[in-house]
Amino acid sequence: MLRLCTLQLTLLLICLIPDAAAQAPADLEEAMQRRSQAVLNADGATWDRYTADDFTVVLADGKLMNKGERLALMKTQKPRRSSSPEQVQIKHYRETYVRRFLGDNGWVMEVWTKDKDGKWRVSAVQVTTAAQK
Repeated sequence: MLRLCTLQLTLLLICLIPDAAAQAPADLEEAMQRRSQAVLNADGATWDRYTADDFTVVLADGKLMNKGERLALMKTQKPRRSSSPEQVQIKHYRETYVRRFLGDNGWVMEVWTKDKDGKWRVSAVQVTTAAQK
């Protein structure tokens, strides 16, 4: 019984601990790049392709938006200058990848998963104001 409990605990921990050495697959890297460009270009059609239907975002001011609300906001925005994210970290958790980076609007955390068609889509984003350096 103790051996079974130990095995179950070990398996649970393996599932929860990120694979720090993992690199993101090439198709995920491409999806991340295209979606980031879509945000900068205010390109709703491309953004939509890389965003899950049940998407939510929590903005730095605490406002929660769903996919439709975020897409409507994007349609009112103008393209912005391109900037490279800083301090990018990508962690792999089983079927999920989490990307964290420092962007123009603060710290961003994106949750990426594959949909039923095998396409990478972001399902959640959290934006937090960055502390002044």
